[in-house]
Amino acid sequence: MGLGSMLEGVSMNAAERDKVERYAREQMTKLGLHGWPHVKRVQRLCIGLSRHMKGVDLEVVELAALLHDVGKFVEKENNALDHGKVSAEVADEFLRSMEFDEGKVEAVCHAIRVHTHGEEPRSVEAKLLHDADFLDKMGAVGVATVFVKACLTETTIEEAARFWRNPSRDSFVGVHALWIQKPHFYTQLAADVAKRRNGIVGAFFEQLEKEIELVDF
Repeated sequence: MGLGSMLEGVSMNAAERDKVERYAREQMTKLGLHGWPHVKRVQRLCIGLSRHMKGVDLEVVELAALLHDVGKFVEKENNALDHGKVSAEVADEFLRSMEFDEGKVEAVCHAIRVHTHGEEPRSVEAKLLHDADFLDKMGAVGVATVFVKACLTETTIEEAARFWRNPSRDSFVGVHALWIQKPHFYTQLAADVAKRRNGIVGAFFEQLEKEIELVDF
């Protein structure tokens, strides 16, 4: 299903969506080429997951997806900062400048703030954003992202393989390995999708280790 048909029923009009997307994309350029594609995948995942749930405010979900990482660039300078909290503050100011409804702004910013596990989500929209964001860390996309992070942190293929075998929170690559191996979801649908996607991951790293060690030679 294309994104256009998925967005049917979302109350944000085309001009508003375009302005939000342009702003979000501008902020994501501060992270590099990988940032905006991640946001778009999370947007599609959020809307896809929401189609299987009742009582979801689709506008809140889409806004939260588009803006959930607008403050993530701060972690490049200070990894101790919570980009969920910073992104929520940035999104709050931006959405108010567009004169979105107060309740809508609060709902969006709550979802953004809690997607990094700083606090538990109180709404179905917040749970959906968390699960969509986490789901984008799984499967083939997750493996690809591991090696994007490896390149960004000057981590070799061999080191990435070792992080998979012995994951830790001492590096971005190790943390991502932990995410894939021990995912946490609030919705059963996301958990089921993650399980299917992750079916290839173990086999990939097993083959990678064989090739590194010439076991298959």
